[in-house]
Amino acid sequence: MSSITPAHTIVLITGANQGLGYECVKKLAAEQPNYHIILCSRNFERGQEAAKAVSNLAPGTSVEALELDINNDEHIAKAAKFVQDTYGRLDVLFNNAGIVSDPSATTVRESFLKVIETNAVSAMCVTDAFLPLLKKAEVPRLLFMSSSLGSLALNLDKSWPYYAVFQGRPYITSKATMNMIAVLCHVYEGKDGIKVNAINPGYRATNLNNYNKMAGNPADGAIEACRLIVDTDKNGQTGTFTSTEGIEPW
Repeated sequence: MSSITPAHTIVLITGANQGLGYECVKKLAAEQPNYHIILCSRNFERGQEAAKAVSNLAPGTSVEALELDINNDEHIAKAAKFVQDTYGRLDVLFNNAGIVSDPSATTVRESFLKVIETNAVSAMCVTDAFLPLLKKAEVPRLLFMSSSLGSLALNLDKSWPYYAVFQGRPYITSKATMNMIAVLCHVYEGKDGIKVNAINPGYRATNLNNYNKMAGNPADGAIEACRLIVDTDKNGQTGTFTSTEGIEPW
């Protein structure tokens, strides 16, 4: 887009046509001027519909749909090339896409492999593809949408409200794996000035839990992520796992 200038902040969010990713898109679009938000989705048509539905844009801010199936290496490479050729850099990469389970799985192995691949391995593949573009940003930010369910410490804490409640072991394991990926990215990519953080959005009503009535407002799940997305302090928060309540134990 020719209207995008060096003064714009370019943000790419995976799995952003619905759920918490979409809540982040809407919040950023409404509150942050001169942002260009790349709304990624596995289904391009749904992504286009979601992008067109974003209203109340801040001055100079725009939303663009981009097809990206994070489990497809060709999609990842094509998306990275598009951003390279069109914008030449990426200020923020937010690995948000994820699944709770694999309905087609018939064995324990299949259940674990698909969920871990999507939630953790693919997030690392996307990150690796976009790292060269992040390194071209003035204050590069790399974020991972995690969950308190991925905390080793909390899963061992019998006083934790969710102790031994959720039986989705593949999902829990995938988020613990994602947390380690975030830690390693902080350790290694942090040397290049990239700020890396993991986020616990809290239990929010989304399609991942069939909009459970016991879950909280999904818009609230975007608050912490957006706070870190807009943090342009080179010496700002990095290497953390946080929620709106504060620091989460790894």
